[in-house]
Amino acid sequence: FFSPVTMGDILSAYFIEPKHLPEGFGGSVQVLSLGVVYGYILFTGSNLISEGSELLLLIPSIAGIVGSVVLPILGAVPDGAIVLFSGMGPNAQEEVSVGVGALAGSTIMLLTVPWCLSIIAGRVNCFNGEYTYKRPASATSEWKRLDPPDRWLKTGVKCDSSIKTSGRFMLMTAGAYLVIQIPAFFASCGTTYEMEHGECHKNGLYVWAILGLIMCIGMFIWYLHTQIAESDEGRHVVLEALIDKVRQRAVRQTITTLRALYKDYLPAERDSLLKNPDWTSGDRMKHFLRPFFNEFDTDRSGAIGVDELQGLLVKLGEKADRTTAEALLAAVDKDKSGFIEFDEFLEVIGKQMQDAYMKEIAKPEDPETPGLKRRSTMGRLIKHEEEEVEEDAEMPEDLTDLSPEEQRRRILMRSAVKLSLGTGLVLLFSDPMVGVMSEMGSRCGISPFYISFVLAPLASNASELISAYVFAAKKTPKTMTISFSALLGAATMNNTFCLGIFFALIAFNNLAWAFSAETISILFVEACMYKVAQKTEHPTYYAFLVLLLYPISLAVVAGLEGMGFD
Repeated sequence: FFSPVTMGDILSAYFIEPKHLPEGFGGSVQVLSLGVVYGYILFTGSNLISEGSELLLLIPSIAGIVGSVVLPILGAVPDGAIVLFSGMGPNAQEEVSVGVGALAGSTIMLLTVPWCLSIIAGRVNCFNGEYTYKRPASATSEWKRLDPPDRWLKTGVKCDSSIKTSGRFMLMTAGAYLVIQIPAFFASCGTTYEMEHGECHKNGLYVWAILGLIMCIGMFIWYLHTQIAESDEGRHVVLEALIDKVRQRAVRQTITTLRALYKDYLPAERDSLLKNPDWTSGDRMKHFLRPFFNEFDTDRSGAIGVDELQGLLVKLGEKADRTTAEALLAAVDKDKSGFIEFDEFLEVIGKQMQDAYMKEIAKPEDPETPGLKRRSTMGRLIKHEEEEVEEDAEMPEDLTDLSPEEQRRRILMRSAVKLSLGTGLVLLFSDPMVGVMSEMGSRCGISPFYISFVLAPLASNASELISAYVFAAKKTPKTMTISFSALLGAATMNNTFCLGIFFALIAFNNLAWAFSAETISILFVEACMYKVAQKTEHPTYYAFLVLLLYPISLAVVAGLEGMGFD
């Protein structure tokens, strides 16, 4: 019903036209102020989308599909919206450079800046080629993975081999750029060329744009399919980390309890523990409980007393007064020191969970018990290396005392509101943001590509940068893998979802392909990061080499344009 141009006009009619602002310093300040306001609104919208998606992870029946399909798509919406609206206005051929800048800037920024920060935040000591993730048996209570904290030489990070697969996905999907770029060179569209009348389009590049769109759609579906398959098989580390983060929050905020997790979501470990209630051999629960134990082991002595034990049990959702805590501690305190270590605590909680579960299955289940009220809100547990850093939580406490059906309904409603509001803000303010960045470029006398390359990712990808840093700061191989995999996954979504939108604009909005320099820059950085992702050990100096790719990519674009490339 609406053509792309009239839709852009309708949206633009409600906002200040940046090009109508006064010339000179005062007008430029107004343009910059508009950019700050619109950028902040886009940043808020992106965060609302993220928060709304994470709420859906509290519903076990859809957590897998949400984490493997919904989250990646919604995470790419802000960049996709900027790309879309940059090619929908009356000056689409000129303003689409803003969309290209947002696509290139988002991809390259995500692969460089947060990667660098993740290595710096997650680095540990490295002695004789071994990274010090495990506490030595002879270590004192003062032992740290990074000592001294300001140490840079002989430090680095380690991750598992799954990032190699993520790197391959990214590189393969980057091949979609070549579908149109190679024909563009043969059509003389890769160098400065007269395109005012769409001559490159007439040379048949629209056919290649359609083929590129089909390829992007196919790879997009293929990528999401692999994410779902990995989720079903329990091999999706990023999804498992997201679900685990929600589970940790829910336990700390009394949305769920350890007893409910034991009963409903750890059947394999539960069944083995029914035969042998020794939780010192149960990796999944052991790694889940370690952060809680460390929270109450405030002096880092590796042991807790009766007061700490009581607080810990209450934190995990158990009803425990001081008398109960004293009895439990005495039962496992073999040296009568009045303190128990982590393995002894596992004995306490393992026996308690086993007894509670046996009593539960011996009686008919109350039909009103299932669901969130019974605290069965989570999926699989992932393994956490010992001594993980506690995460802050912001869970909705007002849902705790509601019935299961009402909790689920409220969560869905709250998620829908956040997703709708966030998506609405992104769609509504992307078009005026494109106009602002285009006007900034005009007033500064530089291509809008460079403006959007730097500014657009700050609004649309800041949450990914922060999330990668927070995970890496836990200083474990697992969290480093999660951090790197999430960044590679975001680049893959840009190569499929966002690039597919761009191809659609080229094919159906009669735009010329004049982005050879930008394409070469993106492919150069992704090829370099593919090589980095094929290594599981990253010395700290890798952080600065990776960070250098960001300014180098801009220099590549400027250099190629200076040589005559579009």
